[in-house]
Parts: sequence; C-alpha cells; structure tokens
Amino acid sequence: MDQPLIIWMVPLIGPAVSHDWAKACALLDQTLGSIRAAGYDNWAVVLCCQQRPPTLPDDPRIHFLQVPELALSKGISDHSEKVRRMTDYVVKAFQGPAYVSHLDADDLMHPDLPGWIARDNNGRGYIVAQGYMMDWRSGRLAPLGQGPQSQPFWKQCGSCGYFAVDLGRQRWPGLYLRLIGKGHKSYMARAARLGRPLDPVPFPAMIYLVNHGDSVQVRKGNDKLPTVEELALTDPADEARAHAEFGLRRRDGAQGGAVEVIGR
Repeated sequence: MDQPLIIWMVPLIGPAVSHDWAKACALLDQTLGSIRAAGYDNWAVVLCCQQRPPTLPDDPRIHFLQVPELALSKGISDHSEKVRRMTDYVVKAFQGPAYVSHLDADDLMHPDLPGWIARDNNGRGYIVAQGYMMDWRSGRLAPLGQGPQSQPFWKQCGSCGYFAVDLGRQRWPGLYLRLIGKGHKSYMARAARLGRPLDPVPFPAMIYLVNHGDSVQVRKGNDKLPTVEELALTDPADEARAHAEFGLRRRDGAQGGAVEVIGR
C-alpha cells in the first residue's frame, strides 16, 4: 500500500459556546490549509460541529457532520461526544487500511508529515514527539521534544497520534479508536498494551497554537502561554527557519494572528 488513507477527525467548537466563532473558523482554515499544503492526496477530514463553517472548502475529502446543540449527561463533554460521533462515522464511511488521527481545529501540520507516515507505513501507528508551541499573537515558538530535558510534544498537545486500522476487516475498529482516544497523555502506554506500539515521528511535525482566546485548555484554567514565554526560541534566524519549514509567513501586523500558512 503505497499511499495509505490518512483520516483526521476534527471537533470544532460551536458558535453558541465560542468566544469568537469567526476567529475559530479562521483558525480551522489555517489547520486545513496546512493539510492541503502537504502535497499528499490520499486523505480525508471528518469535521464535526453544530454549524457548518462558512469558509469550509468545497473538497470531497472533507466530510462535515452537523450535530444539534447537545444535551449532555454529567461527565460527558461536547468535545468527547463529537469524537464519538466522528469515530462511528469513520468506521461506516471508509474502507481498507488507514491511519486515523484526532486533530484539534487550531493546530498546524508540517507539510512532510503525511508523506512520511505513508512511506514508513509500519501498520501500527505513530506519535508526534517533536514539535512547537506557538503564541498565535506573536508567532514566537517554543520547541517541544527537541532536547534531552524537553517535554515531548505528545504530553502537551492532543494533535499527536496516528493509529493504524483496517476499516471493514478489523474487528471492532471503532472500539479500538475510542480506547485510544481517551486522553493523549495515555496514547503511548495504551497503544503498547494493545500490542500496537507507536513509533515516534523523527522530526518536529506539529505546531500547537496557543493564546488565541478559544482554547479548551484555557477554558480548563490551564494557560499555556507561560510555557511559550519560558522556552521560546531567542535567535530570530532559528524562528524564521522553523516558520519556513512549516510553510508559514509572517503577516503585516498582528490582526488575524502573527503568521499564515502559504506552503513551501
């Protein structure tokens, strides 16, 4: 299988809950832009939200699941219910071997990541161990997992796991994906216990955007901005190289965020 299907499941915050839904949609545009800039064609995005984003690209590879305002039981979050619905959809809508990933609607992908996974294709899965945390307002970057004392990317950000499934043939693929999806900090240990250890991606492969005002972590009282301020790159040349690697360009002024995805 030269070009395995790569599926990203993307839960998007709804307009009734978002502080600024136009901004949330603009962040999603950048996330999808980083996928489309990768140059790997055999992919699908399953996006779940209460309302269709107005600028969602007209691309048959993007599947939109609209859900009503969810009346949730205690202990069940809007996010987890969307993930459950997307998992069920993936199991029914796709066939054959695939790598399935949970992708937050405000994170950016390295353009080489999908192609690297497809070429290596270990049949078990992958974990993003190296990446960056980025201040959306300033563009400053804090390396993660890029040194012996640096906390791995997967401990900070949920956009980090790629899990191999054979849809239509594997027994209970939805159960497997739901088991894996219960918290990114348990991805490595849980996959190993299930006999499918995840291999690390050997380069900085994702950017975790923070300080844009609609982060789930901020809602939980876990502000990530101090981490960026503490660990940020200090050499402008290093920062510029990292931006270029991810196909990013600085905007004129900070409105709409400090950088935009243009591809390489």
